[in-house]
Amino acid sequence: MRRKFIFTILLCGGLLSACASLDEAKEAFSETLDTASGVVRDTFDTASGVMQDTIDSVTLPEPKDVTSISTDRYVYRLLDEEAKTCYDQVLDCILSHEEDVTLSTTNKDVIDEAFEAIFADYGGLFWVDGYAYKTYRRGDDVVGITFSPKYTMTKEERDICQTRVDEVVETWLSEVPADADDYAKSKFVFETLIERVDYDTSAENNQNILSVFLGGATVCRGYASATSYLLDILGVPSTIVSGHANNEAHAWNLVQLDGEYYFLDTTWGNSRYTDAAATTVKHVNYAYLNVTSEELSSNHTIESTFFVPDCTATADNYYYHEGLYFEAFDIPAIGGIFSEGYYGGADASSVKMANSSLYAQMKEYFITEGHITDYCNGLKSVTYLESEETCVLSIEW
Repeated sequence: MRRKFIFTILLCGGLLSACASLDEAKEAFSETLDTASGVVRDTFDTASGVMQDTIDSVTLPEPKDVTSISTDRYVYRLLDEEAKTCYDQVLDCILSHEEDVTLSTTNKDVIDEAFEAIFADYGGLFWVDGYAYKTYRRGDDVVGITFSPKYTMTKEERDICQTRVDEVVETWLSEVPADADDYAKSKFVFETLIERVDYDTSAENNQNILSVFLGGATVCRGYASATSYLLDILGVPSTIVSGHANNEAHAWNLVQLDGEYYFLDTTWGNSRYTDAAATTVKHVNYAYLNVTSEELSSNHTIESTFFVPDCTATADNYYYHEGLYFEAFDIPAIGGIFSEGYYGGADASSVKMANSSLYAQMKEYFITEGHITDYCNGLKSVTYLESEETCVLSIEW
């Protein structure tokens, strides 16, 4: 006796705009196939609003048993067993560049959850931009789902791109000191990406790491993916967080340094991104290197569906770690930092105050009243980048 299945194909587009969310571009369609005549007939389910295909005598492959390679990944560890199995099967399909895979789950929400988790945990999947899945039914019962990645290139093209990426990454990471700790590694990645990669919404492949390592220009998703990719190679746990910043779709990173969680936003570390009109020369803005949830929440809103911890540690924050954080208005010490940067030929110098009141005092004294010239003899004008939310003032030299 022949079995009749109905399957629904759902196409889920990937990241289409500068910093779009994973589920922003979805569309559903289908058609009905008469296998006896080979004629395709379109039908529309007015109740569900989904086009469907009906196929006779379909043999659905068994779900693949996959050994996980992701037990150390942040989001993977948060999933329940059903979602973990789906995650493993989808990731294996993507890495193997297979056309499709039968999943163990019959829950479409689990697929969406697993796909989001994979692209949060893995920053280097540049050959995938969305996915489709077919839902097989017997009557009203879902009996199986197959998942199909939406590939942007062939396996051969992917291998060529990966080789080129590997060459660039090897060159960049050869500069990391052998004894670098977690903080030093995060600082190196942050600085290197900002110094070597521009922010450009017109950059090709700007939703993945190809724009970073091969194009030298990207947007927030590219920065966040490359940050995760490099930190992973260096053995520093990280994941990609999505949401909004200043009312724009955005992506940044959650990193684990010395056992504690911090946020790192490479995009906002690019001074030309945060204040393009006022900045003539690009420099590294450290205000978003390893910050707390409290600091980030002043202008970032997390929208990732997975749990994101409350980041409260400060030991590996740039300003704490470098001795540039002040809990009192210490004029000689702050002036000394500016003086050292000015006479030492630095591109910029910055300090962070403990609260907005101290920040206002510092800005009033050194900038408005011009006392910065007391420590920088011969300085004729001042170009500065301020971040009132994080109480950071950066002076460009």
